[in-house]
Amino acid sequence: MSIPVPSPVVAALTPFQRSGTVDPAALRDQLHLLTAAGVRALLVNGTTGEFAACTDAERRTVLELCRAAWPGTLIAHIGGGPIGDVLARAEHAHDHADLLAVITPFFHADPPRTGVEEYLRRVLAGLRLPTLLYSFPRHTRTPLAPESLAQLAAEFPEVVAGIKDSGKDRAVSAEYKSRCPQLAVLLGDDGVGARIRELGLDGVVSGAGGPVAELPVAIAAAVAVGDGAEADRLQRVFDRYGACRRALPLIDIAVAKAALAERLPGFARAVRPPLTAADAEQTRTIGAVVRTVLA
Repeated sequence: MSIPVPSPVVAALTPFQRSGTVDPAALRDQLHLLTAAGVRALLVNGTTGEFAACTDAERRTVLELCRAAWPGTLIAHIGGGPIGDVLARAEHAHDHADLLAVITPFFHADPPRTGVEEYLRRVLAGLRLPTLLYSFPRHTRTPLAPESLAQLAAEFPEVVAGIKDSGKDRAVSAEYKSRCPQLAVLLGDDGVGARIRELGLDGVVSGAGGPVAELPVAIAAAVAVGDGAEADRLQRVFDRYGACRRALPLIDIAVAKAALAERLPGFARAVRPPLTAADAEQTRTIGAVVRTVLA
């Protein structure tokens, strides 16, 4: 299956109230900011959305809130845990999303490739919407082999639409595309937007880049019209935000929430354990970088 997925896709953060529950108002504010920045495709309940720390009821709530407030393409990540749970989420998501995403199984590190394929095969057999398979081996310890992508795409040509590749091995990314040229290969890497055509791939899914979404949007626009110099200039600006993220002893989600609080005063920086939120000093550092790159 070949479908256009607007690039960049931006991953939504899941904001929490002081009580610890999902904050609908803050979520809507975030979506309005992304819409104003020119984002046209949103991924919800992904890694950036702290799906692993959210209940299924919360994931359903987030998806419903986003569908009500988001005017563009909505991608619902339904992966994680037993196959039956994934399929139950799919039944709900079929009524709210435009596309689905499914991460490879995790906990069992380095499982047999045939086992990974069978897990995804059983999931894909129950899906009705175009679906991105999702490989993030740093977290799952379960990479999706290019051979597996090709096999599953051949078995489910009406469902498998592409892959969100959050690995860092560009040889693997290239092999995904060479084996499956009909599929969208989207990189979960904020540092490659200006080079996406050079890499022969289809776009970027920005995780922590949402708070400064104007930059990946502008990079993609420059690439689309062939203005490599402008794309490179904007990428250098965006990379300053990325360098700040990497320099702090925080996971990207915590940095992104602090960065969004700079744009949306009152937006909660809270993350769920085992993650920790940015402290006051770190928040000031992040805020200063956000103001600089958007100046």
